[in-house]
Amino acid sequence: MRKAILVLVLLIIAAPAAAQVMPDLKLSGPHFQFNIIGSPKGISGDLSNGRAIMVPLKNANGPDLPSITCEADNYVIGRDEEPTPYTAEQIPAGARLHFQAGPAFAILDRDATDGDATIQVPVVGDVMRYEIYLRVLGKPNTCMDINAFAYDLQQNLYFWAGSVDVNRKTGKSTWVKVNYLFDVWFCQVDPVTHACTTAAEELSVFNNTFEDYFWNILNDGTRNVQVRLYSWDAK
Repeated sequence: MRKAILVLVLLIIAAPAAAQVMPDLKLSGPHFQFNIIGSPKGISGDLSNGRAIMVPLKNANGPDLPSITCEADNYVIGRDEEPTPYTAEQIPAGARLHFQAGPAFAILDRDATDGDATIQVPVVGDVMRYEIYLRVLGKPNTCMDINAFAYDLQQNLYFWAGSVDVNRKTGKSTWVKVNYLFDVWFCQVDPVTHACTTAAEELSVFNNTFEDYFWNILNDGTRNVQVRLYSWDAK
């Protein structure tokens, strides 16, 4: 009996949690916004003036496509609480939105229907000094899974930085804060077992340890996810 209770507790701890949404939050003030647009085709027809990232309208839950779950909650978050390395083969094939450090915001490649898009974001040292929120809009009963990864070229491993499962429901859309996606637990690992051989440390995804940082996006019909970034220094 004690063993069964322990297993149940561990499963509850490991399970993703419904995000703390902010139904009464009124976001205001200077900010940078871009939209993640689900498109059945490429960049042609996009009239967003460069403020949209195009991803496939459906690259999950179909024949020969990865599977995702449309949960009952608007948002379900997953936090990395220890180093979680992946090999390239372990990451489901999705659209990748790469975040690149630079002097100012700029969308460098907005068409991820071909696999990859790139957005430049301001970084001070190795920290992006912004509060980051997102919300889902558009047709109900659709969903999108976003998993964040920081790539360590030296070990040729992708360290999972967290996730947010986005589920469009009927009614007014709410915002969820996703700053946790931009920090990642890291360590040197054994090449065979992938167990840590050094102490774990939490790093910014823009730390020099990492060659790349991206959101891996799997979409089942979601047409619009808004992302807003508010500067800490503007407060």
